[in-house]
Amino acid sequence: MPRQYTMRRRSESVAQTRDRVVEAAARLFSERGARATTMTEVARLADVSPATVTNHFATPDLLLEAVVDRLVADLRVPNEEIFNGTRSVAARIRALTAAMFAFFERTEPWFTLLGTELTEVAVLARAQAAFWQAIRALHAQALSGMDDPLLAKAAAGLIHPATLSALKAAGMTVGQATAVVAESLVH
Repeated sequence: MPRQYTMRRRSESVAQTRDRVVEAAARLFSERGARATTMTEVARLADVSPATVTNHFATPDLLLEAVVDRLVADLRVPNEEIFNGTRSVAARIRALTAAMFAFFERTEPWFTLLGTELTEVAVLARAQAAFWQAIRALHAQALSGMDDPLLAKAAAGLIHPATLSALKAAGMTVGQATAVVAESLVH
């Protein structure tokens, strides 16, 4: 009996294969970084041929872009929803600080792993630039209604991964660091 072929089943199969390839690439990138991962290794881990990887992603950059898209979704980058229910600048500053420090904490292994690749690999550099642009927009939204350039600069400097890292190194928990920074900015 001939195999039943439908475009829907074929489309689902193609999407599943693509997802396996992206998942394999994400896993390898998380272990070694982007530059140290090859399309052949991705194919091996995804259990497909290298040609299949190339059919889905003509270049390593296209595969990396797909991984970055998945990573951004998985890491839950803070967005304007963090301000839902806030009515004051102080509440928005507290919400921004809490959301960003929680984000920095859960993404620290990625930033550590990727290190200089974040600026040296074009796809990652573009993703990082877009991330910081979105974060600057959140800062502006948190401080809307205030006309204090010094507060804006202080917020940008204090709500930063380096600040969280320094406060943790000094013995603070993420919660304590969040409270100290948010209250410093509010006052």
